Amino acid sequence: MKILNKNIIEFKNVTFTYPEATKSAVKNVNLNIQRGSWTTILGRNGSGKSTVTRLINGLLIPDDQEKSKIIVDDIPLSEKNVWKIRDLVGIVFQNPDNQFVGATVADDVAFGLENRGIPRDEMLKIVPEAIKSVSMSDYINSEPSNLSGGQKQRVAIAGVLAVHPKIIILDEATSMLDPEGRQNILNIILKIKKRDNLTILSITHDIDEAQLADQVIILNDGIKVDQGTPNEIFNKVDQLKELGLDVPFAFKLKHKLSKAGISVPDYVNSEEKLVKFLCQLNSKM
Repeated sequence: MKILNKNIIEFKNVTFTYPEATKSAVKNVNLNIQRGSWTTILGRNGSGKSTVTRLINGLLIPDDQEKSKIIVDDIPLSEKNVWKIRDLVGIVFQNPDNQFVGATVADDVAFGLENRGIPRDEMLKIVPEAIKSVSMSDYINSEPSNLSGGQKQRVAIAGVLAVHPKIIILDEATSMLDPEGRQNILNIILKIKKRDNLTILSITHDIDEAQLADQVIILNDGIKVDQGTPNEIFNKVDQLKELGLDVPFAFKLKHKLSKAGISVPDYVNSEEKLVKFLCQLNSKM
């Protein structure tokens, strides 16, 4: 029996430069992403976040494949293996309209299966199940163009789920949604991740979304600056500010309290926990 590597994605000294660019978009990046984990990549525009996601599924190829190694689900990325890897990775983009190709929701979800040559009788089972998993069964025969932004994003997720990937990449997938729509999509992803033991890689500017992650990776100017749990990363307030990144309110306030001589425990990582801690602290004074 084959023992799988605990890491489902590995980058070893990965460098990539776009044609005619004066500097590399990604420079000597090393990173590991564990199976079944949620990882968020943070960084300003142009930091290399989206380039990393496109390297994972072979849409982009590293500059030097002898020095730069990418391994996905124990499969080394190469011209020979690229289609195997693409079958393992589903991407949900920022604008779902760019992903729609079918006349109806069902047609669109079926598209990826058709490309893989899945028999029609199997598709007739898979498509309704994928649509049901994102709570869109009532819209199975609707035109995607008539749906709301949140509904469109659900259909895009269903299309990815239908092909049973092991990894889902959310490339700014919630950035065009209002807070309620964003939370609904994240709740669906969390439920499906737990059910199917999926690995989630999220590219986002939303610090609240980043707090859902098991680990956060910081990129700046194509270089991996840091990697750790959300607590570890967001406690480095000064570093994040220097990189032009936002910090959750609770961590900003913890930082100011620390400078004022008030030590706040590490477990306090939300506004609710901070309020509770301060109330307890006040009652002891």
